[in-house]
Amino acid sequence: MVTLLKVYIVRHGETAANKDGVIQGQLDTQLNEEGIRQAGLLAERLKDVPFRLAFTSDLQRARKTAEIVLAHHPGVELQERKELRERFMGSLQGTKLPSQVRKAALRNEDSIETGDQMRERAIAWWNEAIIPVAKQRLKEHGHGQTIEPLNVLAASHGGLIAIFTNAAVLEGLAEAAPGVGFGRCWNTAISIIEVDESLKGRIVKYGDISHLLQRKVDVVDTNVDEVETDSAV
Repeated sequence: MVTLLKVYIVRHGETAANKDGVIQGQLDTQLNEEGIRQAGLLAERLKDVPFRLAFTSDLQRARKTAEIVLAHHPGVELQERKELRERFMGSLQGTKLPSQVRKAALRNEDSIETGDQMRERAIAWWNEAIIPVAKQRLKEHGHGQTIEPLNVLAASHGGLIAIFTNAAVLEGLAEAAPGVGFGRCWNTAISIIEVDESLKGRIVKYGDISHLLQRKVDVVDTNVDEVETDSAV
């Protein structure tokens, strides 16, 4: 099968809330100094990938990460998509609460976004922004033609990335390549999905932070937004 697209889904760099264990949800927090450094290392890692399209959550921690990456790719327009936002966490946003209190709120607060709602918007982004590009490539080049894949950047959040990849596999939109498992999605982690002529994705990389590990950069090992979203997967 010919690969039509390679979609690089990256998590934003570190924020003060990440470091302090504060639930962000859809609060519009900024990258801290370390987050900017991490995004710079991510950009260096991806500078030789010839991106043609770029999407980002409209929250500034994701947008800033994408902008730092795209500094190596002048002329690529960055498109904001609300569907790529982190999970809306209601009254928990901006708080640092014990796990039992968080779990009680998740059970009892109607305003918190459900797993089904997250899955729906994440899959909607894929079907509305990515699949049409793959279909156009297939129309232009036909089946079986040797072409270079079109590279797409998407900057998002740990919880959203986790729930999207799991949902894509469960709904048959993608499969995980042998040896690829879904663990933690650390700051600036890279996940790659290849889309072939069948329009099905193949997750060939998940949560890769080798660009940080090579520089011995410390990473926040627990993302409370992602941990609570895990229960909705």
